[in-house]
Amino acid sequence: MANYSIEIERNNVTLAQFLRYVRQQCEKKGIYIEIDRETFEKPLSESSYNYSVIDGEKKCHSAEYRTVTKLRRKLASYQTEKGFTRYYYTDEFEEYEETELCRYDWTERGANAPCKSEICKFFAYDTQTFILNWDGSMYNEICEFTFDDEKTGHGYYYQANREETE
Repeated sequence: MANYSIEIERNNVTLAQFLRYVRQQCEKKGIYIEIDRETFEKPLSESSYNYSVIDGEKKCHSAEYRTVTKLRRKLASYQTEKGFTRYYYTDEFEEYEETELCRYDWTERGANAPCKSEICKFFAYDTQTFILNWDGSMYNEICEFTFDDEKTGHGYYYQANREETE
């Protein structure tokens, strides 16, 4: 298929209803949808990576969630004679885990970049793949879903493909 685009917004739907509707609309247009529900809900790694080649330099950015183990002083307490509870930190340490979003920016030579610009984003309920080739051709797919309560929410889906420009 040559140039095409599809944009879908749905409100007050379950995730299953949203993805089913998107799949149906894409099939009607003869478009292949890359989104897999299991991976969309629980990606192997929540991360994003993108770059753009500008004036021969590849400007890169990445971000990913990492769980790190940290140390903190143990918290203890005692009762006063009047029945009040007092808290204090001991000299002992305990380990705890914390999830952090780690971001990195760097620049490389852009001569060997496979395309002019690329975005790969995989977070729970939020994914995007974008490729802008040197010849002007482009592919972009975005899928986002936000829960408004425990079962329903609203979603956005976009896919576009453009063949090389003259």
